Amino acid sequence: MNVLRRFVADFEKGKAAGRYIVGELPTLDFEDGKFQLALCSHFLFLYSDHLTYDFHRASVLEMLRVASEVRIFPLLTLLLKMSPYVQPLIEELRSEGFVARVEKVGYELQRGGNEMLRIQNVSYAKDIVNV
Repeated sequence: MNVLRRFVADFEKGKAAGRYIVGELPTLDFEDGKFQLALCSHFLFLYSDHLTYDFHRASVLEMLRVASEVRIFPLLTLLLKMSPYVQPLIEELRSEGFVARVEKVGYELQRGGNEMLRIQNVSYAKDIVNV
């Protein structure tokens, strides 16, 4: 709740300062390697029943194009089950040279939703820790 309050309090000021930029997956209008971190919260995996694996894959690869690290939370669908796309996507990303792993987080908004997917693009990252 504190994070939500801080975001709402900052939104108008942040928008005017250019900290909040509209974009739409699976295509982002940013140059390669523009960001250190790309976050996706309550979108990918949550709507696995409505968005295809190919959409998820394209979206994650696009975030990895613009950022050296991507974090996606939660890994559950709307039915509070692990998305069937998580494991196949991890395996595919690893085969393409990315570092991908599921990590526990210290909060749980949905029952069982206390994990995130962390993916690191080693072609952009200079000092990846805990590989």
